[in-house]
Parts: sequence; structure tokens; C-alpha cells
Amino acid sequence: MKLHTLISRCAATLLAAGVLAAPAHAAVVNGNFAAGLTGWSALGDVAAVNGATLTTASLDVDDAPAGAGAFNVSGTSSAPVGVAGGVESFVGLPLGGLDPDPAAGSWAFEGSALKQTLAVKAGDTLSFDWLFSSQEDPLSGMNDYAFVLIGQSLFTLADVFGGATGSHFSTTFGADGNVDLAFGIVDVNDYVGTSSLSLANIRLNSANQVPEPGSLALGLGALALLARRKLQK
Repeated sequence: MKLHTLISRCAATLLAAGVLAAPAHAAVVNGNFAAGLTGWSALGDVAAVNGATLTTASLDVDDAPAGAGAFNVSGTSSAPVGVAGGVESFVGLPLGGLDPDPAAGSWAFEGSALKQTLAVKAGDTLSFDWLFSSQEDPLSGMNDYAFVLIGQSLFTLADVFGGATGSHFSTTFGADGNVDLAFGIVDVNDYVGTSSLSLANIRLNSANQVPEPGSLALGLGALALLARRKLQK
């Protein structure tokens, strides 16, 4: 058997086994924010600081006696909630969708958000690290909170009453499709007392990870060597 024929048959075997599957699976764009906010859409006070940081800060005196905009990270004020074109519209929720409990007089006033659309497959796992902190006094009753919206599923990550905290979040998708991923933070019942959410290491891990191009080249090289040895026998 000729060398090129043997190599071709070996390559076909790799293809049948899925080793040469392509293209590579879609991933989160710039999930570590090394390229700033490239790949993301942002509204309000959002900047690539400590990964990415979102705050409820305006450029006014939010946290007296601190100066105006003392906790603002981008030079852009936080955006309104509860109005057309505000935070809810940006993340894909109806107006009022971020109000904690309107019946009890608890409304979201302003905030910031960050989003990206992901192409996911069943079995993929989304994960990220987050950190929440606030200048609000927990005794004030102003329970600012941070959230993640995955498709139409809204998860509260942390709030003022729970205190400064951080953790690792992960969830696994049950079906293929395009999913909107949005992060946000909102002021509740006032416009003062800056709260912030920091994000890092946002990843989409496939249940069937495709080998990197270098791995494919190595596999074909090994096949070629094996084929030559067989021909020499």
C-alpha cells in the first residue's frame, strides 16, 4: 500500500472518530476582559476594571461626604430603570422586570448592565466569578442588588442586606440555541449609596470540547510516522 493512501485512510479514521471535527465550538468573546469591553455591549457605568466592574454611580454626589462621582469607574452615569431605553430594555426585560417588590414599595431606580449573545449547545456550561460590594448602609432599607440574566432566567447574585460577598457561578444548558447573557446592578428606592459588581473568568465550556489545531496537527504527524514504519516492515 502506498504511503499517501495509508495516511489518507488513517485521517479518515480520525474524522470518523470526531477528532477532526470543525469548526471549533463558540466561546465567550473576551471573557477575561483583557481587551477592555471588546465583544460586549454596555449601558451606564461599566469599565474594564478588576475584570469588568458595573456600578450604580452617577457623576453627582452619590456618597457624601465623598466627592461627586467618587465611585464612578467609567465617566458615564448609571442609566435609569423603569423607562423605555433604560436598563430593563437593554437586557431584554419588560418595564418593571427589575423591581424587587412593587406591592411592598420596593422599586429599582437606576443601574448599569453588560451583555453578550452566546451560541450554546446542550451540555455546555457557563461559569464566571463575581464580587459584590456597596456603600449603602444595610440599616437604610435600600437593598441594591446585582443580577445575571441568562435567556429569560433572572438570578440575583447578591444584595446589600447580604453584605459584601463573592462567589463562582455555573449553569449547564439543556438545549442548543442563541442565548442572551446579561449582568447588571441596580439602586433600589434611592439614587445614592453606590453599589458595584465585578466580573471575571466568564467562560463557556463545551461538553464535547474540540481539539485545538495544534493537537490535530500532532495527531496527523503521529499517523504519518506510524504509516511510514508500517511501510518499512
